[in-house]
Amino acid sequence: MPQIIQGYRVTVKPSDTTAESTYVADVVAAGAGATTIHYPTLYRSIAISVAIKNQDGANPCTFSINGQPAITLSSGADQNINNQNIVSVQVTPGAAGTTDLLAQVTPMYLSTEQARFSRDRG
Repeated sequence: MPQIIQGYRVTVKPSDTTAESTYVADVVAAGAGATTIHYPTLYRSIAISVAIKNQDGANPCTFSINGQPAITLSSGADQNINNQNIVSVQVTPGAAGTTDLLAQVTPMYLSTEQARFSRDRG
């Protein structure tokens, strides 16, 4: 069943084996302030997994997934969010190092998993 996430109709399930996916990387510069990675705008896709890596060895960074409350990531730490539909990630990096986001993205399909499975498998 489709979901509406931040105003986008998401028809793909995170573990959908019929969906194509690829890898994208975003680097948020040290001290850049709050920066939003918006996958539909940048890649015309939805992220289904994201790894957030705080490369700052001295300062924490914060991140928020799909507008949820911010989470603090300690210096040098990383966090993986897997098997989720992610429209956006907002990151506030530390002052001394970048925050890297490595995401698996899938296109924004107009059909559902069931329709794709029926069409592809016959």
